[in-house]
Amino acid sequence: MDKQPRPRVDSWIRSQPALGTDIFLSVIIPAFNEEWRLPPTLIDTIDYLDEQPWSYEIVVVDDGSSDNTVGIVKKFEKIRSQVTLLRLPKNYGKGHAVKTGVLNARGRFVVFSDADGSTPIREVDRLLEALDEDTQIAIGSRALQSEETKVKSKWYRKLPGRIFNFCVNTYLLPDFKDTQCGFKLFGAKHAQFLFSKQTADGFSFDLEILFLCNRIGARVKEVPVNWVHVPGSKVNMLKDAILMLRDMVIFRFRHSGVKRQDFEAFLKQQEAESNS
Repeated sequence: MDKQPRPRVDSWIRSQPALGTDIFLSVIIPAFNEEWRLPPTLIDTIDYLDEQPWSYEIVVVDDGSSDNTVGIVKKFEKIRSQVTLLRLPKNYGKGHAVKTGVLNARGRFVVFSDADGSTPIREVDRLLEALDEDTQIAIGSRALQSEETKVKSKWYRKLPGRIFNFCVNTYLLPDFKDTQCGFKLFGAKHAQFLFSKQTADGFSFDLEILFLCNRIGARVKEVPVNWVHVPGSKVNMLKDAILMLRDMVIFRFRHSGVKRQDFEAFLKQQEAESNS
């Protein structure tokens, strides 16, 4: 990818006030060598969330970057109390980074979002609106159609995704149009349970989490979102697709014993700990 001039992060950071400490929404951003794509995403995220009536935190999980990703996030972290940097000692993979962020989140709701900002943070409103008493998980979808949303991607990028999704629907998750959009929202209790069970470190973690949702009978709402392809993706479409297809088989056997009662027991344990 041709490098573009880096946004003037320092001047923007110096103008920002610190806000309150109560947390409604945790935003998890996994980052691996994202010194060029992450700064505008962080700026847009903070600017948008500052306008909302609820408080928030942004947890950036550095997945063993070798560039200046850590240095950039530290600048944000220094001036904005809502920004937290978590550093992994080496490059484990996106799934591991997201899991680390989610399990350290403190918000009532947790959303993870890609460092490139391909799904704008404002789309979190659509996910929040999809939740109700019975639905505590909402996921962004590039496959669902809506008059209010647009997906900007070349046909040669869409075709492999459709083939992959056909395989996913056939073998593992029959009810989802798009399992791989990197924009998913969870109620805190569901997030803590599901991600504590996650074993995948790579890009297949979305499949594992959604399969676990099915195993415990959790309702998941798929929501159309705006999305645009941003150059610089770390995904190797052929190699990673093969690994994810392999992992689907593993997940079916590994989590065959997970059931609704496990989640209910987890909730009781959480309640007991909060009352002690």
